Amino acid sequence: MLSAKLIFGVLIAVSSLGAAQAQEPAARYVRVTDADIKWSPIPSMPKGTQIAILYGNPAAHGLFTLRLKIPAHSKVPVHFNPDERVRTIISGTYYSALGDKVDNSKLMAFPAGTVSSVSAKAWQFAETRDEEVVFQVTGIGPTGITYLNPDEDPRKAN
Repeated sequence: MLSAKLIFGVLIAVSSLGAAQAQEPAARYVRVTDADIKWSPIPSMPKGTQIAILYGNPAAHGLFTLRLKIPAHSKVPVHFNPDERVRTIISGTYYSALGDKVDNSKLMAFPAGTVSSVSAKAWQFAETRDEEVVFQVTGIGPTGITYLNPDEDPRKAN
């Protein structure tokens, strides 16, 4: 006959196993097609810029992916983002440079297909030229944008 201690030990082991299995997240697949993308205005970027959140919540802790659609002839003043991010240019050519002062001679072309990373809190500035630019950003939130000169923050104009 089994002792009470042995039975109690087996019950604890089985219940612990069940608890561990219950804590594992269920497998899931997140799929976003072009038809699923919903664009919205983003007041923190130049006028006419739109954002689409593809995955996660950029305002919360955790992984996120978003797309930005920036109109032709837009300028993004000197700014930084609080998080490191990876940027992929989907269409158009984006011009960007690092620095805390706009210097057009430093602008580098990032044509469609370019993948780049930007360090957290790196001062940078950017522009689009004769075409709209769409790029995708993946990072670990929360994210945001801080302009060096608060008077250049597009949110002030709204």
